[in-house]
Amino acid sequence: MRARIASSLSAATLVVVALACEGRTTGLLVTGPTSDVRVRLLNALTSSQAVDLLVDGQVAASGVAFGGASPYVALTAGSHRLQARSSTTGTILVDQTRDLNTNGSFSFIPAPGLGEQGARLIADDPTPTAGMAEIRVVHVAAARGAVSVYVTPPAADLAAATPVIPLLPFGLASDYVAVTPGTYRIRVTAPGNTSSVLLDMGNVTLTSGTVRTLMMTDALGGGLPTNLSIVADTN
Repeated sequence: MRARIASSLSAATLVVVALACEGRTTGLLVTGPTSDVRVRLLNALTSSQAVDLLVDGQVAASGVAFGGASPYVALTAGSHRLQARSSTTGTILVDQTRDLNTNGSFSFIPAPGLGEQGARLIADDPTPTAGMAEIRVVHVAAARGAVSVYVTPPAADLAAATPVIPLLPFGLASDYVAVTPGTYRIRVTAPGNTSSVLLDMGNVTLTSGTVRTLMMTDALGGGLPTNLSIVADTN
């Protein structure tokens, strides 16, 4: 589902995730329309500098850096075994079997703190909206609790702003939101408390036709500071 917000963002109803203070912008550019079934890995595993994606026991992508994304892998519809393996030790870190019976694109996101499964599988939609930019956020930073997220013009007074995400828990992903191309400042606070700024991402420029996933993770090795990765869903 997609929502639209004007540059003032006063009508935004984004339902998802936190962003980061010391951000790294990493990830591979993935372009093209959605067709059949495609899966990629977003690496949020703080225990490993890089991981490999295995599908049905075969290596589908190697050396996916922490905070980064693999290319999409085309699959047949049906049940598939998805594994994240340490690129350095060869240890299997996450092992899931998922039913992928619906055509589309998906992100497999292994991360600490996600319980017995150890990963999320979320649907992607890399199709851009004409004349707009598309963003969503994925919150897999276990060290952060619930937060509020603000996306404002760069010079906006936060005290007078309305949060795009009033209450944002760990482990969720947002719908995509269409925004007018431009430069925005992204800030994260304690829930409903604009005087308690936890993260200030600074200014982010979003151009027409781009689709981006903003992934918040813990630091490599675990805990704070929180990292932000900006992953290209399409150019």
